[in-house]
Amino acid sequence: MSRASSLFMKRDFCVLTVADAVSVLGDQIGWVALLWFATETAKDSVAVGLVGLAYGLPGVILGPIVGQILDCVSHKTVLLIANAGLGAIFLGIPLLYSARGLSSVILLLLVLVAGCITPFTSIGWMIVVPSLVREDELGTANSVVETIWHAASLLGPMVGGILIARFGAPLGVFADGISFWIAAGCLVLWTEQPISETFPPAVAEPSHKPGFWRDTLDGFQILYGLKPVWWITVAAIILNAAYGQLEVSLPLFTRRELSGSGFVLGTFWTTYFLASLVGAAFCGLVSRQGRNGLWMSLMAVAWGVSFVPMIWDHALWMTYLSMAFGGLVFSGFPPLARTSVQRLVPREYQGRVMGIRGSLIAIGMPVGSYLSGSIGEWLSSSTVIGYSGLIVVLVGMLLFTIRSFRTI
Repeated sequence: MSRASSLFMKRDFCVLTVADAVSVLGDQIGWVALLWFATETAKDSVAVGLVGLAYGLPGVILGPIVGQILDCVSHKTVLLIANAGLGAIFLGIPLLYSARGLSSVILLLLVLVAGCITPFTSIGWMIVVPSLVREDELGTANSVVETIWHAASLLGPMVGGILIARFGAPLGVFADGISFWIAAGCLVLWTEQPISETFPPAVAEPSHKPGFWRDTLDGFQILYGLKPVWWITVAAIILNAAYGQLEVSLPLFTRRELSGSGFVLGTFWTTYFLASLVGAAFCGLVSRQGRNGLWMSLMAVAWGVSFVPMIWDHALWMTYLSMAFGGLVFSGFPPLARTSVQRLVPREYQGRVMGIRGSLIAIGMPVGSYLSGSIGEWLSSSTVIGYSGLIVVLVGMLLFTIRSFRTI
């Protein structure tokens, strides 16, 4: 029996994996439908942009607060309330619309509340996984989670598009709400295990004085004191910025330099996520070999190398090759990074540390998107993509030279 198969023999892991799979797939369907729905209800493109900002910005701001709550309150309780609340919001949006009671302002406020709740689920899932499996199974468990995420990223927009075309955007948003309630139902079946306190001697034990700022400072001290975790976080910020620029540069490249349609752009991302699905599944084998830092350095270098040729080669086939190779080699980085952080950060401090990490990492994508759009005024989109790949190569090489990272 393979290690991945044996994980599904564990009742709690199976239950929560099903809950995560349903929730992630519903979220991918719902986000596509919600943005389309916003274009139908909003008066201008600025309002649609505000919807995206309202959903994503709270994750940047609220990470430390969410982390501290997760350190103090039952994870099961938090996840149950969060999923039930998100379900109510996404069910309420189409119901209000059908009752003609949904204005652009109300839609924006509901999405903002959803954006404030979402970090509880994203950070909460990450903290829960180590309590479901043995430490030697953690890498395989994270590769399973990553594979599910990539599968949802591939299928969700497709299913969302079909629902929108046949039944309208409100049904897609409604399906997202149902998925959250199904996830909450799965969580009811989970038996939460108590956390025993331990702290590595290499890092000074933080103060236990109460207070938000004291706890936040403690979280930063732990994050910075655990050097491998710190370097993983720095790398994730930069790599997120590179991915953010790709989300902006690729549509511009497709339209301006290839004169391609939205369909061509869609096939680029489909190629990327198909390759990522294969790479994430393969990551479970890599994680058993140890030296996660070495593998992550090589993955970062390879991801950057995949896009460097776009500096001088703008052919359609080269873009498909870059997307396929980039998705294949980089999809293992997130689960390896997650596994390393889960192993290195003490369980009783994981909430605040991962909350702070979440806020820092979330900054990367909007910064990368903004810089890509700004630099794109002077450079071609293909050049921006290629030079971003070159920067990632240099970052990967730098990580390789840092012993505390390389030997994780």
